[in-house]
Amino acid sequence: MFQQLFRLLISLLQKLVTFVQSFFDNNAGIVVFENGITVQMGTKIAEGGFSYIYSAYDVRFPSKKYAVKRILCPDDDTVQACLQEEKVHLSLGNHHPNIMPLLGFKLDNSYKQRFCYMLFPLIKGGSLRDEITKRNLLKDEFQENIIQPFSEGQVLQLFQQLLRGVSAFHDEGLAHCDIKLENILLGNPVAYKDEELGASFNTGNPILMDFGSARNLIVKLSDRRIVLRLAEEAAEKSTVSYRAPELFEGGCRHGPDEPDIDGKIDVWSCGCVLYGMMYGTSPFELEFRQDGSIRIVECTYLRVLGGKVPAPPTHLTVGQRYSKDLFNLVEWILKVDRNERPSLSDVIAKVELMISEGKFGIITGQFV
Repeated sequence: MFQQLFRLLISLLQKLVTFVQSFFDNNAGIVVFENGITVQMGTKIAEGGFSYIYSAYDVRFPSKKYAVKRILCPDDDTVQACLQEEKVHLSLGNHHPNIMPLLGFKLDNSYKQRFCYMLFPLIKGGSLRDEITKRNLLKDEFQENIIQPFSEGQVLQLFQQLLRGVSAFHDEGLAHCDIKLENILLGNPVAYKDEELGASFNTGNPILMDFGSARNLIVKLSDRRIVLRLAEEAAEKSTVSYRAPELFEGGCRHGPDEPDIDGKIDVWSCGCVLYGMMYGTSPFELEFRQDGSIRIVECTYLRVLGGKVPAPPTHLTVGQRYSKDLFNLVEWILKVDRNERPSLSDVIAKVELMISEGKFGIITGQFV
């Protein structure tokens, strides 16, 4: 009952935020960031419950293009969340090729409502979700000259780059906590070597973004309050179909013998992303039927706890798209018992071995 009321309150608040922000939409104007970068806000290119993303350009150097995230801060908790997100960016720095850099930050009290502004480079490749949607991965037959599913080499190399971005998080003692297709942008195009399919030039390098859910990598489950808080925060800040089983209510216990919550929650989410690159969605939202039909279903805790990774029937084209080894990789990562789930370093080593054995590699361009 409490969770239902909480979700209703969040929904009402999001509608209020959308209304208030729409009032300011035509008055975005010029923003001067704390580091002196001055931009002219342009058109709205994306939106969430509490934030809008705008295109922008540098007032002094108009050829420089940016994306600006503007967040309405109705209370001190929201302000602190923005400051925490900035802190995460500062910890990670701006030089990792698979991490979204933060180029500027500002808290603005000039309106009756407070706003937080974050400045990012404008990534034109869209999100991994956008790319997957274009490829229509659940279609069983594909025509010539129509954008094709990822090759196995592309899947592995994109996944390898994502893992490197996640590793940068973990090296700083942080967990991302909301890794999903929508939170991965695609940067500069890269051509991949694949002995079967040749090179493909229409996919960029993965860039991990949206650090609003990030927190400390290790959480010790010393008492029941910590367990309950973890589940509440995960319900509020992470996406159910990519959420590790231990982050659901009742998914873990407290006590000296209970293993810590650690980077394996991000490993789980990466496994869901890997499956999404293969078949278009998280494995806990998908059903394959023997008659060839495919059904998108609602993800529930019971589906996640069951840990079943749907395999497409082998008599369908979609079921012959990838090797058994690649599907086994997904199943190996998505172990419900986190004691059996591989660590991030284990997954990276396995993926690098598969790339080496499959003779995949970058043949032109670079990940920048």
